[in-house]
Amino acid sequence: MTFPPRWLQRILDRIDALQKRFKVSAFVIAIAKRHGDDRGGQYASLITFYGLLSVFPLLLLFITAASRILGPNSTATKNLIHSALGQFPVIGTHLETNIHALATGSTFALVASALFLLWGALGITSALQGASNEAWRVPRHREPNLWIRTGRGLLLLGVIGVSVVFTTVSASVAASGWLVHFSKLASPGLIVLGILLNLGAYLVALKILAPSARPWREVLLGAVLGGLTWSLLQHVGGYLLSHQLHRTSEIYGFFAIVLGLIFWLNIGARIFLYATETNVVFATHDWPRGLYEPSEAAKASLAAEQAARQATEN
Repeated sequence: MTFPPRWLQRILDRIDALQKRFKVSAFVIAIAKRHGDDRGGQYASLITFYGLLSVFPLLLLFITAASRILGPNSTATKNLIHSALGQFPVIGTHLETNIHALATGSTFALVASALFLLWGALGITSALQGASNEAWRVPRHREPNLWIRTGRGLLLLGVIGVSVVFTTVSASVAASGWLVHFSKLASPGLIVLGILLNLGAYLVALKILAPSARPWREVLLGAVLGGLTWSLLQHVGGYLLSHQLHRTSEIYGFFAIVLGLIFWLNIGARIFLYATETNVVFATHDWPRGLYEPSEAAKASLAAEQAARQATEN
């Protein structure tokens, strides 16, 4: 008996033919196939690893700087810290219990945190550049050298940093409550501002990572989809993480917070990688694709085997 059975194979073939007929379904399937071809899961794991290394040093530096500039017990400092930790739904409330230990870091701790932050952050940008180069099919011999990659990495970190700072400050202003005295539209306005900041950050970041010959219009679709998805996730992420932590907290205890953080970072990495693949598929018109179509690596391996077989026969 063959597997799958013929009747099931006929149904799957019809589904495959149907998805190719509609542009939306064909486009989505092509993005998913391209993500698998480009080892998106491996790059997402690598970005998550370096992101985990960067989060805690970044919190230490941010909290210490805010405490020393604005005062450790000031309302502005508390609002900023609460807003910054609010970037991590559910997890932020657990991290806030250790806020005093982070805020009283020594000079050595600050220097060590800065070095770890730089290492982890440049690891993130290096992984993002590698994923983007593979997605856009940049040949290895044409990839930027170390200095250009480092410069792009620092520029990308600047974009991410500015976005996080503006988002944190706007959330802090909203938490302070004084805008409520001026307009009832203040809260919705800040939500729209946060969405626009995410869209702008995605657009600039994707343009930095794309080959220089690619125009802005070829990175616009991925920026819109990625920015909107990330904005939506920021509002519903509390439910996702609370559900994730509920299943693990009883078994892992405090380590469930770390697992939740890994889960959150991995989702963010995958959103960005899918945004990149969206731009690539749109720019190269690489759709429709079959559900059972082999990956490019499999095609190359098959072609090499056929060439070797023909050479042997000749």
